[in-house]
Amino acid sequence: MLFADVNFATGVMLLEYDTGADPRAQAIAAVAGAGHGVEPLVADDVLIAEPTWWVRHRAEVTVAASGALIAIGWLLGWLGAELAATVAFGLAIMAGGAITWRRAAVSLAARTLDMNVLMTIAVSGAAAIGEWGEGATVIFLFALGGVLESRSVARTRRSIRELMALAPERARVLRAGAEREVAPEEVSLGEVIVVRPGERVPLDGVITVGASAFDESPITGESVPADRAEGDRVFAGSLNTTGRVEVRTTAGAGETTLARIVDLVEAAQASRAPVQRFVDRFSRWYTPVVIAGALALAFGAPALGQAGAPWPGFEALPDWIYRALVLLVVSCPCALVVSTPVAIVSAITRATRDGVLVKGGAFLELAGQTHAVVFDKTGTLTEGRPAVAEVVPLAEQTAEEALWLAAALEAHSTHPLARAVAAAGAEGAADITVDALVETPGRGVEGVADGVPLVVGNVAFVTERTAAAAASAAASATGEALERAAALEDAGLTVLALARTGPDAALLALIGLADTIRPDAGSTTGALRASGIEHLVMLTGDNEHAAARVAAAAGVPEYRARLLPDGKTVAVAELREQHGVVAMVGDGINDAPALAAADIGIAMGAAGSDTAIETADVALMRDDLAALPGFFALGRATMTNIRQNIALSLGVKALVLALAVTGHATLWMAVFADTGVALIVIANGLRLLRTR
Repeated sequence: MLFADVNFATGVMLLEYDTGADPRAQAIAAVAGAGHGVEPLVADDVLIAEPTWWVRHRAEVTVAASGALIAIGWLLGWLGAELAATVAFGLAIMAGGAITWRRAAVSLAARTLDMNVLMTIAVSGAAAIGEWGEGATVIFLFALGGVLESRSVARTRRSIRELMALAPERARVLRAGAEREVAPEEVSLGEVIVVRPGERVPLDGVITVGASAFDESPITGESVPADRAEGDRVFAGSLNTTGRVEVRTTAGAGETTLARIVDLVEAAQASRAPVQRFVDRFSRWYTPVVIAGALALAFGAPALGQAGAPWPGFEALPDWIYRALVLLVVSCPCALVVSTPVAIVSAITRATRDGVLVKGGAFLELAGQTHAVVFDKTGTLTEGRPAVAEVVPLAEQTAEEALWLAAALEAHSTHPLARAVAAAGAEGAADITVDALVETPGRGVEGVADGVPLVVGNVAFVTERTAAAAASAAASATGEALERAAALEDAGLTVLALARTGPDAALLALIGLADTIRPDAGSTTGALRASGIEHLVMLTGDNEHAAARVAAAAGVPEYRARLLPDGKTVAVAELREQHGVVAMVGDGINDAPALAAADIGIAMGAAGSDTAIETADVALMRDDLAALPGFFALGRATMTNIRQNIALSLGVKALVLALAVTGHATLWMAVFADTGVALIVIANGLRLLRTR
């Protein structure tokens, strides 16, 4: 059994077959026989040999020969040697159409009608009615356009090949205390590799020795090198700029982040956006209709014009046949067919360079139609890490001194809130001696700090520890402290309390913590609103007060709080009904149902998450929101580009078609309307490679 999958965007054909019968050589020969260049990606003596110079440059040579013969034909015609000129034009047709004829034959054998068939009929008809010069010029220009088109589209393919080439061919692995250079495929999972300054990382891994700055732009799109030290991840293809490091590998050669990006981008470029599928369907019935129309024009028009006259007497028949040939050439759907894929492939390549992994052209199309963007709160608009936001002193200590005391106790706990307090007061806590430390998991920590018995933890836990010793005055102070704690909670903060225990128990301070807003959250939401996305919504499982605080700080006008995962899914569905196309931005791991319910699920920080890369529709490789407005802008630019291409293709064709029917168009004008417009469309699509 043989299965062949051809990715025209990347120029790769994948063959799947039974091992008992190896059809590779025959398949490659069939592709070459249809006039396409072909070469194996992997060296294998079973496959055909490396293509010769002639195979690689056949199209260019035949086009050059055709052009030279046309020039000779014109010269001979000017000298009055009409027969010799006709022979030169005939040879020019044979040279320029060598590939076109073969492809037309393959199409007819497969019972399909494509642009090669149309061009073959048109040139043959031109020769049949004696228009040898025009026929030769038409096939020359068509073949020249094909060569230029191939070179233009190859620019987008080169971008992916350049990405693949970033992974070094050799890795320096530590074995038995010595460095050995081997192919990355030979490095086992968990082995240690050495990366020197100026070298690219061959495999994903974690730094075990050393520190350096790494240029991760091929992965994340970030142009500024990122500092990485022991325990940090590094990615294959990133450039080590300053120091020698040792890296323990975490992925094989074919499973690195870079390899997955290349695979997914190639698959995305092969996928078709809805507008592209429409163009493909349109082209399938368009060509037969054009041929039928040309036949009707060639033979029906003179019949209508000379009613009652016998057929052999049609003196105007050659003129109508010429008009029909012009119609055939101008109706070739070259420009229309390439109007969409070139724009889609260019946009996907541009997005990848900017650190945005788009899974297919359909999501670029949806990005251009998006009216609402939904954000998860924790880890998306916020850093996902609590930090001290406010310290309220209640006794003789200052806010700073109270924070130092709390940090001295919390430094010995692993609770996320404890780590936040310890980090905030680390400078002053270093000089405080702590003894007799006791932690009550999930509630708080007790100990003796510089001889003073203290407790820090949630408000309920701390008041329990101080209530037994509290006198009436202390009880009154405790009541006031609880009111202040409630006010902090109403402001969306998580509150911890610090108290002195023992005979003179007293509350010393309240510490309010909050998830830190991402520095780029406000600028991102502002850019989205400025770009025309009318509705920004935040969804969170947090309480109403915390949600309001984060939404206000991030510039999100609408939020929904206390939502469970299924509630977020329902909210996304409601927003789709209200606003149309909805994109949701999350961290790629949590809230998966809501991401799936949105038209576009966007995961951020995907460079460090295998799950996000595999499951998201769109993945922001960096752990920030900076690339988000650019993605939606690229989607709108892509759809504008496609509409421009389609309008130009159909508009020029309609004009020349009208001129053809009235007899005012020539075959040369028809070639421009077909091949010339196709080249303009390709150039317009390639502009997206430079879109920022």
